[in-house]
Amino acid sequence: MELKRDLVKYIRDKAKSKYKKGCECEICGDTVKLDFHHFHSLTRLLHKWVKEQGLEPYLVLEWREEFIDEHDAELYEYTATLCHKHHLQLHSIYGKDPLLSTATKQERWVRIQREKHGLV
Repeated sequence: MELKRDLVKYIRDKAKSKYKKGCECEICGDTVKLDFHHFHSLTRLLHKWVKEQGLEPYLVLEWREEFIDEHDAELYEYTATLCHKHHLQLHSIYGKDPLLSTATKQERWVRIQREKHGLV
């Protein structure tokens, strides 16, 4: 069976009700056009986990809650609310789908940018 949508969208659909999106950019304080950013690329995290578990992607509705439970921190804690401009800037540095190994660097980048904007 072939999925009708991208695999990660099935995870986001289930997980997004618990996202803690802020009401301002964590870097500049802007309050419009806000994006929710995962420091651990959800796509990379999901594909790695599916491969390690030996799961069939088309059965995503059967195993997605287990993935969400096992990756609670990556889904809900290691995140940032960024204005669209800063979100694009972060991805211009770390790539559209950043490596999982860059999560700490991304967090540090947000912290440094925040300090530069005087939002310490």
